[in-house]
Amino acid sequence: MARKINTEKKKKKKIGLKIFIALIIALIVLAGFGIFGKGPFKGMKKWFAGNQNKPVEIKVLDEVKDFGYKISDRDTKYFKEEFAKLKKIINADEIDTKQYAEYVARMFVNDLYTMSTKVNKYDVGGIEYYHKNDLDDFTKSVMDTLYKTMLDDTYGTREQKLPEVASVETVSIEETTYDVDGTNVNGYKVVLKWTYVNDMGYDNHGTVIVVPEGDSGRWSVVDYQNK
Repeated sequence: MARKINTEKKKKKKIGLKIFIALIIALIVLAGFGIFGKGPFKGMKKWFAGNQNKPVEIKVLDEVKDFGYKISDRDTKYFKEEFAKLKKIINADEIDTKQYAEYVARMFVNDLYTMSTKVNKYDVGGIEYYHKNDLDDFTKSVMDTLYKTMLDDTYGTREQKLPEVASVETVSIEETTYDVDGTNVNGYKVVLKWTYVNDMGYDNHGTVIVVPEGDSGRWSVVDYQNK
């Protein structure tokens, strides 16, 4: 009898060990699906990330310090390419103001309408390229209209689909004047049209007025009208 009981105990131990190993393997497989975002568990990665309460870290990759222009690791490939062109214009021995104004306008609409890279509605695109005098009004206007329904992505869990600019084309650029605090300032009127990675019905054509911002050497947007 003793030998039989001993055998049964061994069998139970083996069964228990197999069940334990099976559970470990199952947990590893589930974790793997969660990490790599595959199969029916593709949402687990974002769920785990959100429950860690760690905000998404945004790293600045490049900047033009004297002008306040920056790009981060969150920006799109196209936006980074356009930024490199703007930086090259600014760093030239002699700045071509017409070309500079053109790219300020291009970067403005690119940043404003690439909403997919924004953390929330308070992370308004284009403000780096907007004139300081009317910046607060512009920012509030965008938050209350264009960015009004944007969901928060502080923890990288947002599922909402948002527009991303794929390309910007300069239709025309001509000299103009604009009233800044009672003074007519010479600048440029830049007409642009742009496309999206996925067309979601957002603006794709507009006119931007760009003027020098005092004696700082920086040019900025003072007026934007979409069409």
